[in-house]
Amino acid sequence: MRLRILVAISALVVALAAGAPGPASAAPAGDGGALLGILNLDTQTQIDDLFATEDPTILSSDPGTMHFGPYPSTTGDSGTCGPDWATDTVNRFFMIRQVAPTTFSVVQKFKSGTFVTPGSPPFGPDPLRNSPGACDSSDGTPPGMVANGVTGTFHGYVDMTITAPVYSPSTASCAPPCFFTADFLMSVFPAGFVRMDNAFFFHYVAVHQGLVFHEWRNASCTRGGNHGDIASAPGAAVPVAVCP
Repeated sequence: MRLRILVAISALVVALAAGAPGPASAAPAGDGGALLGILNLDTQTQIDDLFATEDPTILSSDPGTMHFGPYPSTTGDSGTCGPDWATDTVNRFFMIRQVAPTTFSVVQKFKSGTFVTPGSPPFGPDPLRNSPGACDSSDGTPPGMVANGVTGTFHGYVDMTITAPVYSPSTASCAPPCFFTADFLMSVFPAGFVRMDNAFFFHYVAVHQGLVFHEWRNASCTRGGNHGDIASAPGAAVPVAVCP
């Protein structure tokens, strides 16, 4: 996913979702088409899945946190090689908590997401049809390519810190197609803002369709890094390790 410019179930879940990185999982050469077969779903992935999909009004009990959304969004989805590999349809939600006079903790969640290949303009399609994980060798998954018309589902979140002189929750909006995260941020921080991304996690699944890899976890290094792929066949990209 392009990063475009909590009543707790348990104390352990909330603490780990807030910041503790989990162990890395190495993907095998293939997954046989099982829904979750390609990844060894370690504790970190399970926690991130929970955090991305829970009802924010239930899990976030902080009265200082404001909730916004859903905002229906149609947007491009970039892979590790750069160009958009898929087009996403998803609901965006935002949680904002003011932590200092001009500093805000912002969590954006992506729910009920679906994707279809290829990506669309202005950042797609990828002329080489690289799979989303093709240019990252961190987990040992080989580079791949993805055919047109592949569909699947996803969810995820981005944890951000925003610095802004003005906060205006009453003007919150994200007009269709709600393509960029900044479309919403500009509506609540109308005098300008500086964004710093702390962590992100996205989980994609596609079944059957002749795929050789059916699951991709696209995550920041602080969330365990990228694992797996959505791929139709081997590819020719030259990958490099994104995370140590």
